[in-house]
Amino acid sequence: MKGSRLGYCASVLASALLCAPRGFAQNGLSVDTAQPTRFSVPPATFSSITMQTLPNATCILHAEGVNDNKHQKKLFANDDGIVRFQVRPSVESDKTARFEVDCAADGKVSIFPLELRPSSAPTADMPIPSAEMAKPSPTISVRPALAETDALHLSSDELARRGYPIRPDEKQAPEAFATWLEAVTKPARQVSSRLVANPDVTHSPRKITGGFGTSSNWSGFEDRGPAFTYDLVMGKWYVPRVYYETNHHDYSAFWIGLDGDGTSDLWQAGTEQDINDITIFGIHFDFTSYYAWSEFLPPQATEQVIANLSVNPGDLMFSEVWVGNAGQGPSLSGLYAIALVENISRSEYTYIYTCRGLSLFGTCFPFAQTGIPGYEAEWIMERPTVNGSLPDLADYKYAYMYDAYAYKTNNSWVTYNGVANEQIFMYNGSDLLSGVYPINNTTMLFYWFGFH
Repeated sequence: MKGSRLGYCASVLASALLCAPRGFAQNGLSVDTAQPTRFSVPPATFSSITMQTLPNATCILHAEGVNDNKHQKKLFANDDGIVRFQVRPSVESDKTARFEVDCAADGKVSIFPLELRPSSAPTADMPIPSAEMAKPSPTISVRPALAETDALHLSSDELARRGYPIRPDEKQAPEAFATWLEAVTKPARQVSSRLVANPDVTHSPRKITGGFGTSSNWSGFEDRGPAFTYDLVMGKWYVPRVYYETNHHDYSAFWIGLDGDGTSDLWQAGTEQDINDITIFGIHFDFTSYYAWSEFLPPQATEQVIANLSVNPGDLMFSEVWVGNAGQGPSLSGLYAIALVENISRSEYTYIYTCRGLSLFGTCFPFAQTGIPGYEAEWIMERPTVNGSLPDLADYKYAYMYDAYAYKTNNSWVTYNGVANEQIFMYNGSDLLSGVYPINNTTMLFYWFGFH
């Protein structure tokens, strides 16, 4: 069925959707409208929803017929066209709230209607969504489980060549080694590393507000040193669920990275946890989205969404971020900024290789390279920069970062809780937003204090 909708105009570019007060037809676009997806969603609890849209699409979720930039959610479809999000209505009602998911990909635009009834009593035509309706993300290959003997004795370069994470030292980093061993001794699916630039969001270098130990956008720990100190950082975390605090879009990002405090370069990877409210019939519908991302500043001006890696609240994530050559161990002289991002809960992982220099026809050359001096290794909860300014911080309650180790260029492993670290608290003026506290030498606790 062909049609047009007033309110939202989707660009034919899959990398972005642009809003305008004109309908699709007025912009000369042919728009397909799918049959509605219909669910009953219990109040005061989050329900997970998956929808089939367009492969590789960028989508906007909004109330039907409403043009309000503050109350819309951007979603990114994987290679099979699956988008995931969660919704929590504030109260019970028999009224049906109508939403739309407008998607654009490869010059095609489609509208996917979504009807939600905030009720704990499902009906035959409006069931409660099942816990997982989507098949696993598109898979490149399966990384076979390593025998423990191979895990212990293969060289670092051989492990990297076979696609396994960098192995922490069993004696210097025992907790990290145990996590690594758990990951490599069971099979895992490698998903496509296709990245989607999100022009709205940037994960900026640290912005210092009140001096040592403060920042307007970061909270966390940072190991510091002279140039050429760190060439790998790792961490493990459970994706924190976020909750509604304001009637705007609230953001949070949990990541590990190299540099970015007093430097122009910043190489980072992590998860983002966002929430925004859409009100219909006086009922608040809190929509949340969770996804993995990476960003290499300054070459990449915005967040790069890893669309094929599934992320849900409560999932156990493991990541390593380093500099090196493909199929080799860490080296600050390497061609690539490299990240492993693995969802241990779903046995899915991907590698991101970002050329630090000139990339031509798929080949990376060591010309005009962006330097990563390795001054700092970080473990951070951030409120990212959105459209040029700092938004409200999503209420993540509390979150832990485990196995917080860094690998130094002298071939030693150190924890976050060493003599050269800085404990950073996030402030908005004099208001404390997010704090971090040591639990032990390898684990830190993040605590949410306020949204703005």
